[in-house]
Amino acid sequence: MPFMIDMRVAELLASRLCHDLVGPIGAVNNGMELLEDEDLGMSEDAIQLSAKSARQAANILQYYRLAYGMAGGRIGDDLGGLRDLATGFLESSKTTLDWTMAAQPAGDLPEGLGKLLLNVILLGEECLPRGGTLSVSLTEGPDGLEVAVTAQGTGARLREESQLVLVDDAIIEELTPRNVHGYFTRLLAQRMGSELTIDTSGTDSLRLSVTLGG
Repeated sequence: MPFMIDMRVAELLASRLCHDLVGPIGAVNNGMELLEDEDLGMSEDAIQLSAKSARQAANILQYYRLAYGMAGGRIGDDLGGLRDLATGFLESSKTTLDWTMAAQPAGDLPEGLGKLLLNVILLGEECLPRGGTLSVSLTEGPDGLEVAVTAQGTGARLREESQLVLVDDAIIEELTPRNVHGYFTRLLAQRMGSELTIDTSGTDSLRLSVTLGG
């Protein structure tokens, strides 16, 4: 059965993408304006601002292209590539990525894993309002492959508005650009025959995990 989502969900995901791009693209435009005004003598600063902002916008586009787009369903077993993509996406934030390749599972990975993982990382980043560290692990266990992202930082929490959409009876009409990502991530987990589990028992930390197969 094809994976289908409500049109409102697609519209809100597009709004989320556009919102995240407004800042860096606007900064590129500001840098160009400074370059045009030679009297200010700020050409070097303007070039640096534009270059940094353009790189940030490119990182965001590349990340969302795989996390939300059709291309994400065709991600192979290149976990190193996914890690580099996530590192670039977080480059301009207060959050750092801790993802060691040494302990990664061997063999073929489930189809759709990369797309799911990118979305779990993004949800984890949302849980760190003051920044922090996202630790990623993929481990083989008795119940299957566990994909886990631990968000650790001051005030780490799952926003209340996101909690409302991570349940079976979530109301589509109540989704917003701020919480639609959580809803979409849970749908991805369910498409792969699992559920998104969130452990909030830690202090200034929470753990998001999905166990695939058995």
